[in-house]
Amino acid sequence: MTDKTKDLMDKLMSTETPEELGNYLEDIRDKYPKDLSSYLKAILEEKGLSIADMQKRSGIDRTYIYQIMDGSKHPKRDKIIDIAFACKMTLTECQRALEIAKEGILYAKSRRDALIIYAINNNLSVMDLNSLLEEYDLPQLQ
Repeated sequence: MTDKTKDLMDKLMSTETPEELGNYLEDIRDKYPKDLSSYLKAILEEKGLSIADMQKRSGIDRTYIYQIMDGSKHPKRDKIIDIAFACKMTLTECQRALEIAKEGILYAKSRRDALIIYAINNNLSVMDLNSLLEEYDLPQLQ
């Protein structure tokens, strides 16, 4: 997960032959998580956290967390954001998790999303975020 998307795009755009395309596709085959559970496992490994750590920090039901991690449950947007806070994800990591889950990335033109982005960028807790959301009369994280 260390390659920048821009670098990969540049490499892909400079690909001119079917052989080069095949090499590119082979290079990325197993390198990038294709589903949320794989992505979360990679994030946990990168940050030195366990699934139990993520569960405790997020406050999400233990069974539900394990179902997310084995791919049998697909969390909604707020749960993914909650997990992002629990794992201390960067904004880029959170956006990627939302994108992989097909739950819509955070949008700067949305007041609620703007507060979430602010909270992530300023390392606020979910409690602090929920206080901000309440202050602006917006729905708190579920």
